[in-house]
Amino acid sequence: MTVIAHISDLHFGRDIPEVTQALLNCLDQLQPELIIISGDLTQRAKHQEFQQGMAFLRKLHQPRFIVPGNHDLAAYNLLERFLYPWQKWKQYVAADLQPIMQTDTFMAVGINTARRMGWYMDWSRGRINPKQIRYVQHMLQHVPADCLRIVVAHHPFWLPNSSMRRHLIGGREAALESFQAAGVDLILGGHVHLAYVQTLQGMLVSHAGTTTSNRLIQGQPNSFNIIRGDREVLKLEQMEWRGTTFVPVQQQIFKRAAGGWQAHGNL
Repeated sequence: MTVIAHISDLHFGRDIPEVTQALLNCLDQLQPELIIISGDLTQRAKHQEFQQGMAFLRKLHQPRFIVPGNHDLAAYNLLERFLYPWQKWKQYVAADLQPIMQTDTFMAVGINTARRMGWYMDWSRGRINPKQIRYVQHMLQHVPADCLRIVVAHHPFWLPNSSMRRHLIGGREAALESFQAAGVDLILGGHVHLAYVQTLQGMLVSHAGTTTSNRLIQGQPNSFNIIRGDREVLKLEQMEWRGTTFVPVQQQIFKRAAGGWQAHGNL
């Protein structure tokens, strides 16, 4: 059985040290096969914040898989943002902005959905382009039938009505059609600091809240998710910060049917 931890939106520079340490302790106890981090390692893409983020990443005792988010681009230094937007990411975190990882039980494909600019006022919004869609297709085309297929991006492919002001990812419709044809099981993300799981065109869209930062929305504590299972049954468990540690608060079970993943109750 595959066990994956999904954390997101750490926002070093706005992190809560006691929550960060509790997360490390919890991950050591859980011993997941992989820790997926779906963007926003930093708050303002400053050198010090990347250094803090890397100090955290070096303390992880399990393999990690990380994609950037919009906060990992310089917000105020426009020269940096436009001319060398990912220099610090490549210096401190990884040379590859779109990582892949394959084991006997899963294949994870990362997509960089953050953009330097857009034809709208809110540059925090994300997009996926045709080249990236083809990249996911190519990476998944020879994956064994019993391997979980996971796409990791920062920006949301689904949002509850109450959060639609945060905007769905650009290029969504073409991406979802392609992902469905490629047999994608899970689309993991963050960005909105809201934890949820939604079935969408037979796939599961699962977002983690902000795991370690104080940039909380009302009623949403720090949180992360644990994914357990295989291509037949998946259990997604939400872990919430309760003042001294992270505790499980809800487990949702999904089973594969003819049309894709379907919910089979909560525990």
